[in-house]
Amino acid sequence: MAVSNVYQREIVEVPFVLPDGKVLPHPALVISCDDLQIVEPGLFYAVLVSSKNIIPELTIPIQSEWLSSPMPKASYFVTHIVNSFNVADVVSRHNCFLRKPYFDQVIDKIIANIIDGDW
Repeated sequence: MAVSNVYQREIVEVPFVLPDGKVLPHPALVISCDDLQIVEPGLFYAVLVSSKNIIPELTIPIQSEWLSSPMPKASYFVTHIVNSFNVADVVSRHNCFLRKPYFDQVIDKIIANIIDGDW
């Protein structure tokens, strides 16, 4: 499936490089603005979505009502693992988006965990 663009707040599947160096396909929330893909062709940033809650103080449990369509199993935003991707890296899309008020909460937690160290 050739993907030409992704959208902020969309959950897509990408090959995520995990902290242990393994590369595994994982869902990820697109956090960068849509225009970044125009300025830097195809570039976007995304935060890992995982079914594992390994470090609870750095994750956010995803509630079904936060999404335009539910996740197949209990999942978490892993707010300290953010990577850059190219739209060519997208393995699949599921037409699933995080609703705006919850997106803002996720961004605030990413900033607190990565930039401020407020955990």
